[in-house]
Amino acid sequence: MRNNRIELLAPAGDRDCFLAALNAGADAVYLGLKRFGARANAGNFTREELLQSLDTAHMHGMKIYLTVNTLFKDREMDELYDLLYDPYINGLDGVIVQDIGVMSYICDTFPKLPIHVSTQAGITASAGARFLLPLQVKRIVPARELSLKEIRKLYEDTNLEIECFIHGSMCYSYSGKCLLSSFIGGRSGNRGRCAQPCRLMYDGGYPLSLKDMCTIDMIDELAHSGVSSFKIEGRMKSSAYVYGVTSLYRKYLDIFETTGKCDVSSRDRSRLISIYTRSGNCSGYYKCHNDSSMITQGSPSYESSTEPCPSEAVISPDIPVNISCSIHTGEKAVICIYNDDHSIGQEVDIIAQKACNHSLTVETVENQLKRCGGSGFRAENVEVSVDEGLFLTKGQLNEIRRAGLEAFSDEILRKYRRKHDHLPEKSREVCDDHDELSHDSKVETRISVLDKKQLEVSVSSDADTLIIPMSLADEDVLDILRHTGKKICISLPVIVRDEDRANSSHNIRSFIESITKEPDINGFYVSNLESLQILKDLGYKGEITADYMFYAYNSRACGYLRKNGIANTVVPVELNMHELSDRAITGEELMIYGRIPVMISANCIQKTEKTCRRDRYGNRLYITDRKGEKLFVYCNCNECVNTIYNSVVLSIADENALFERIRPSVVRLSFTDESGEETKRIIDRYFAGRNKNGSCKINPVEDKYTRGHLKRGVE
Repeated sequence: MRNNRIELLAPAGDRDCFLAALNAGADAVYLGLKRFGARANAGNFTREELLQSLDTAHMHGMKIYLTVNTLFKDREMDELYDLLYDPYINGLDGVIVQDIGVMSYICDTFPKLPIHVSTQAGITASAGARFLLPLQVKRIVPARELSLKEIRKLYEDTNLEIECFIHGSMCYSYSGKCLLSSFIGGRSGNRGRCAQPCRLMYDGGYPLSLKDMCTIDMIDELAHSGVSSFKIEGRMKSSAYVYGVTSLYRKYLDIFETTGKCDVSSRDRSRLISIYTRSGNCSGYYKCHNDSSMITQGSPSYESSTEPCPSEAVISPDIPVNISCSIHTGEKAVICIYNDDHSIGQEVDIIAQKACNHSLTVETVENQLKRCGGSGFRAENVEVSVDEGLFLTKGQLNEIRRAGLEAFSDEILRKYRRKHDHLPEKSREVCDDHDELSHDSKVETRISVLDKKQLEVSVSSDADTLIIPMSLADEDVLDILRHTGKKICISLPVIVRDEDRANSSHNIRSFIESITKEPDINGFYVSNLESLQILKDLGYKGEITADYMFYAYNSRACGYLRKNGIANTVVPVELNMHELSDRAITGEELMIYGRIPVMISANCIQKTEKTCRRDRYGNRLYITDRKGEKLFVYCNCNECVNTIYNSVVLSIADENALFERIRPSVVRLSFTDESGEETKRIIDRYFAGRNKNGSCKINPVEDKYTRGHLKRGVE
């Protein structure tokens, strides 16, 4: 177990929730402003409320972490300086970030602001965390899918603070990195607006709806795994929820830290799981990789027996202080405010006059100094020394008290304040941290496949490069590829874990060392920081492409990746035409055809339905939503990962205006559930109408398709 005190971190969707967390004993809260937090529909805070809350929190020894954990569009990067400047100066304790471009900007502009890597960054192994170490990262919030053993390894390998969720809702998709809501209705989880389509019915049931997490019985195991911050989910929930859940975890964390044990009473456990619970509870992924017992099965409705939040729980508590005051003839009044932690003496520019009628008494001064109402303080003991025959008005006594308490507040808050003279000048040029991606006039065509039938068709096509998944790259497939005359790229797993599976960091390292001995392997596609760091560790100098699940949403993110091993990035799938123009990057790779992966999950639909066949090359199935749309699901049993794809294919090969604006150097046709015949038909149709710039005179599909977000984008 770590020697430091474990932090209890509570959510605060609004001011009442903040006060509820404070009164319930939270060590810290995380909250968001009206923009750029992953809970856009929470009440959230104005700038003034945040600054007020910072002072309140720091006066009580509590910390505040600001969520800036959405993906940023280029035009929004200009707002970062104004967004963070005042909170930074006033002692913001940390900022929770997903976007690597935002991390890079904060590191350059606010060098003393600790960065906490959001769970939506999807850190699943220590290699990914190590990639971010140069960016003043202090804390990792790993993917919620990690086991206790993996969390312990992450802590031991990096020595970073580890923050883990201990209670509340869970996303079906890894770390909440989900595009399902985005493609169904334009409400992006990456932008804090998820409409929770995972809670809807599919095939007459709810196979994508996870029960809520409750780990009150696992406090000791989590602590021994290196977790230093216990995080409660719930910025969309009420102050009653925040107060009730926080107070119960506070109780048992205190017991554990005092006794080393944590035996939860059945009464308290029942109280806890009755607070706003979705179809029962589970302990998350800490002890099992996946299981049908984690799924709600029935309708994922909430049940709540939560009593209303006590009225005193949403009132800022007063800080107890002691006061001493000296009022002597011909001298300025002196007031001293102190408690066990702080002490301040203040000389006040007020001199008592000789009394004409009524002289000051000790009792009069004591009574006036005790009246601290509304100041945030409560006078417990007051000592007064007053010479005889002096007089001060009540207003003057109030001013003495006010000056003392203000000085005491300043003394407490002084250590949190940051000087601004070390900050760089405010600049609007925050998005120019990238080099122009070079590209030849000839646009390269690449084809990615998921199975051997698609590969066999693609080998005989006019494509320049073939992309195959690591799981397909066995000796038989390599035999097919050795003499094709085409470039070959390997797509590394979308999830890399520190566990004993095919997609473990150890196995991927071994695979890369082996496959790079093949002379015809020209590069790798990576979908996560873990794969990129493993390639860097191995000193790989070939081509590395950041795939579209590796979010390079803005030009600053692109620039950072380019300077750290990435040769090319794939055009983000959530930006519209105008936003891609604002991003001002040319020469990237553009996916012009294929199903977009909308969910990557550690849970397994087949296992939930008890139909898992554990096929080495993966199982395929479809789930049908309430509107009759079929979503293709690829169950990679070798890696124990489910990928759910959009119900309709993206097809934008004929979008000539887009091609002129972003001038891609590579276009890609991506095949997932297509048969060999369908694959051939689409490839032939594309090449029959292909233009020099990579676009196509005709759309390469004939049936139902989508233009994605090119027209509408996401909020």
